[in-house]
Amino acid sequence: MKKNKRERKQLTTYNTDMEATSKKALIITICILAVLVLMYFLTDRILSKSEENNNTEEIVIQYDKILAGESFNQGEDDYYVIYYDSSDEYSTLPSLVSTYQSQTDKTRLYSVDLNDGMNQKYKTDGDIVTTSASELRVKYPTLLHFVNHQVTEVITDSTQINEYLSAE
Repeated sequence: MKKNKRERKQLTTYNTDMEATSKKALIITICILAVLVLMYFLTDRILSKSEENNNTEEIVIQYDKILAGESFNQGEDDYYVIYYDSSDEYSTLPSLVSTYQSQTDKTRLYSVDLNDGMNQKYKTDGDIVTTSASELRVKYPTLLHFVNHQVTEVITDSTQINEYLSAE
């Protein structure tokens, strides 16, 4: 009988320890789940606020600025391409180009920024070459008039370019 009592006492102690361990595991699991649910709702709220702010901006795709290598293959039969340097802070060309491009009744004008890394290989200080896209070499500033994807007119004087675009 003493043996039975001892076994029961050990069994009771074992059960009590198991219950305490189970309770701890259950509490930890509930806490982890509560933290995860809280994080989900906080993240959801933050992202929804961010989306509300982003939806107010209008997305505009700009088609008038091209790479120099694309000069010969534009969709129109008659168009201009102006090559300028955006790093020249004293130039009025960027504002003139912007004004010209905003007028829809004019011949299409594409702009090429020679300061852009992708256009560096087309920049020259020597002679201008306009026979093909692969041989193209221009200096700042240059205005090319394309008709049927061939250069018909070349203007390199900034005053003449200003007058030409203002009068066009």
